[in-house]
Amino acid sequence: MIIRSLAKTCLASAYTWSGASHWFSRTDPKANPFIVGYHRVVQDFGEAARRTIPAMLISSRTFEKHLDWLGRRFNLVSLDEIGLHLENDRPFKRPTAAITFDDGYADVYHNALPILKRKGIPSAVFVVTDLIDTQQPQIHDRLYACLAHTGASAFSTMTSMLTQMPQSDILDRLQELALHSRLDENHLHEFLPLTWKMIEEMERSGVTIGSHTKSHVLLTSENLESAQHQLLESKRVLESRLKHSINHLAYPDGRFNRPVLEAVQKAGYRFAYTICGTRDEKFPLFTISRKILWEKACENVLGRFSAAVMNCQTAGIFDGNGACTHIH
Repeated sequence: MIIRSLAKTCLASAYTWSGASHWFSRTDPKANPFIVGYHRVVQDFGEAARRTIPAMLISSRTFEKHLDWLGRRFNLVSLDEIGLHLENDRPFKRPTAAITFDDGYADVYHNALPILKRKGIPSAVFVVTDLIDTQQPQIHDRLYACLAHTGASAFSTMTSMLTQMPQSDILDRLQELALHSRLDENHLHEFLPLTWKMIEEMERSGVTIGSHTKSHVLLTSENLESAQHQLLESKRVLESRLKHSINHLAYPDGRFNRPVLEAVQKAGYRFAYTICGTRDEKFPLFTISRKILWEKACENVLGRFSAAVMNCQTAGIFDGNGACTHIH
């Protein structure tokens, strides 16, 4: 890990300070907006990372550094504004970015919203409708917590299960695992989802609400009928409660295939977001790229926030061939 971090730091410095960024950026910043995705925003990263998936976390302090860096280099706008440009194939006058959050954790309301409001930055939150107003953690949080007590490699085992099994089978397996381990009740509040009251307040504060499906299924792991139900029901619930159209969808873990894209179109969404480096030519508005960042994504070898590493992240220098990767 140290060698990899050192290599990343050296590459970032060379790319940023040598002038190579003028020649080797993978994106045109005026044609392609930089949309960043986060999951949870916590007060203390080190403490929270002891109990849950570290790559889901960013501290308030680091999050603010990301925003300040982005704000100096990009025009930070809403997803609706980005969508209008993309629908009309109209380039932006200056490099443009947007801030988004997946899964709908309550700590985004508590820890991120005050920072965003203070800085006047719009954002978007993709919510899992079955969890709103409940005390129920996300399925990946429950699975990771249970697996962490089995002695197995919690992250790799969780990844394998989520990508290879339909959610109904995972829930059955969770019941078995829960007999031997469970989430620590003392820390359950860390995983709580947003309430409707929080969501409505966030909307009034300039936050766009989008769908992240009904129960956070990986749509490519479900049969088509189940995937269609997840897309339609989530949209219906949000529109019924919020009294306006829901136009934006984020694929859980960024996973999609051609039948899923067709289902998204049929469900009536206007825009959908992946974690892929390229857009599908037939469905460009349903394969809008995002970059998922977390606490250590933009750190140098010394464990400090690095403007050079952040610069490489926004330019896609670390993305390899642009293929989708697993995040949760």
